[in-house]
Amino acid sequence: MLNCYILCGGPSSEHDIALRSGLNISKNLDKEKYDIKMVYIDKKGSFSKAYEVIETSDEFDLVKETNPNKAASIMGFLEELSDKDPANTIIIPVIHGTYGEDGTIQGFLDTIGFPYIGNGLLPSAICMDKVTTNDIFHKNNLSQAKYLYTYKDGYGEDFLDRCESEIGFPLIVKPSANGSSVGVSKVEDKADLKEALEDALKYDNKVLVEELIDGQEIEISIIGSGSNLDVSHPAAYITNHTFLDYDAKYFDKSTVEQLPYDMDKDDEAAAMEFAKECYMAAGCEGFARVDIFYTDDKKFYINEINTFPGFTPSSFFARLAMLMYDSDFSYVLDKLIEDGLRRFN
Repeated sequence: MLNCYILCGGPSSEHDIALRSGLNISKNLDKEKYDIKMVYIDKKGSFSKAYEVIETSDEFDLVKETNPNKAASIMGFLEELSDKDPANTIIIPVIHGTYGEDGTIQGFLDTIGFPYIGNGLLPSAICMDKVTTNDIFHKNNLSQAKYLYTYKDGYGEDFLDRCESEIGFPLIVKPSANGSSVGVSKVEDKADLKEALEDALKYDNKVLVEELIDGQEIEISIIGSGSNLDVSHPAAYITNHTFLDYDAKYFDKSTVEQLPYDMDKDDEAAAMEFAKECYMAAGCEGFARVDIFYTDDKKFYINEINTFPGFTPSSFFARLAMLMYDSDFSYVLDKLIEDGLRRFN
């Protein structure tokens, strides 16, 4: 039986979503195949002791006491793993956003020599930083919005002028390396741009300014590494919001899911191929959700890649993967674990 540790929580604005994802994973892992333990990571980055899977419908039941001494809490996790064979162990780092999608936890697991599902340190770090991914997409001639960026201490009136002249209004302002839609603003004119920049800079010291693409955002799940990739059909949230912000995605009752998204079959095939090209350009491995814009004139623009997307019951990633394989979530998790072990070995 394979040892399986689910790490969930973490010090990001998506902490609660990570708990929901972790609970859903724990419910769907095959108990005949895996000896499952949970480890809660609090909002300061301290680990709880490993504990048995809990039968609950409330993700906050996964919250456990942690040692306020972060180093000591991590030492406890290392002691937990000390008698485990890495070849017979898999770690599922269910931490969305900062610490989980930026390569931090991946680098830690690489250092201690244990396999895990999903992207490694480099693609995680690349895709977490939107400016870096935009630079890579540009280098690979992949269609995207026009963009500029600046740092907290490095912008003034000249940067505002460049945004107006080189991109134009309306535009989107977002933190470069925040995992969620928090801190993202639509800006209609120069008068509001500085306020939007200051808001985004609460969440990161680098901010990205992008052209507003007038199109439907569609999401595509990809599983695999190298050129051996399984690509799902697209899905979409249909919303009256200008862009799919945090409120539109999680709270607005008027937002409607379309899974799969209803589009011309030739366009769908082109979207899937475009998503695969973006995934490969960023060096992704294991799995990811690729978000792209689809415009009325049938063009595609890459928006971003989520290297550890939501795994909640309502999340598109897993539901698209289940449709792709015509199977259940347990099968999808088996596929991700097999891929993690294969890359480790």
